[in-house]
Amino acid sequence: MAFDPQLILSLIQRLRNRDESALMALYDLCGKRVYSLALAILGDVMLAEEVTQDAFLRVWDQIAQYRYEENRFLGWLLKITHNMAINRLAQEKRVGHASHSFDDDDFVEPPDLSFENEHRWRELELTMQSLPSEQREVIVLAEYHQMSQSEIADYLKLPLGTVKTRQRLGMEKLRTIWQKL
Repeated sequence: MAFDPQLILSLIQRLRNRDESALMALYDLCGKRVYSLALAILGDVMLAEEVTQDAFLRVWDQIAQYRYEENRFLGWLLKITHNMAINRLAQEKRVGHASHSFDDDDFVEPPDLSFENEHRWRELELTMQSLPSEQREVIVLAEYHQMSQSEIADYLKLPLGTVKTRQRLGMEKLRTIWQKL
C-alpha cells in the first residue's frame, strides 16, 4: 500500500501541533501493519497490542525529532515498532535473568521499505512467528542483538550446545519456509 505523501506530511504537521485526531488517523492508516510486525516478533496477541499502542505513543512523543523524507515515514514507524517489540521480547525472556540493556541504536535498521521490499521483509518477519519460541529467542539475540552463541548461552543460562542446536534448527526452518515463498 503506497501512502499519499501529502497525507503523511499533513498528519506529521498535525501531530507536531499536538492534534490528537491526527494520531487516530495515523493509527487507522498504519495500525494493522504495526500490530502485524509486533505480533510476528512477539508471538503473543496481548504483548503485540501493548507494543502497538506504545509505538504510536512514541511517535506522538518523538514527532518533533522526525525529519520528513518521502516514502520513509512507514519505515521509521516500523523501526520504532520493531525496536520496541525486540526490547519487550528481551524483557519478557530475562525475567529472573541478569539485566542486559538494549538501546534503540543497538538494532539493525530494517531495509528501505518501498512497497516491493516491504512485502518480502514482512513475510520474513511473519515466518519468525512460526518458529518455536526457544528457537526464535536465540535467532533474535544472534541476529538483532549481534550476540555470539557463547554470549547467548551465558545470557540465557543454557549450555552452549543447546544454543547452537536451537539456532541451527531455527535457521533451517526459516530457510525452508523462505524458499517456498
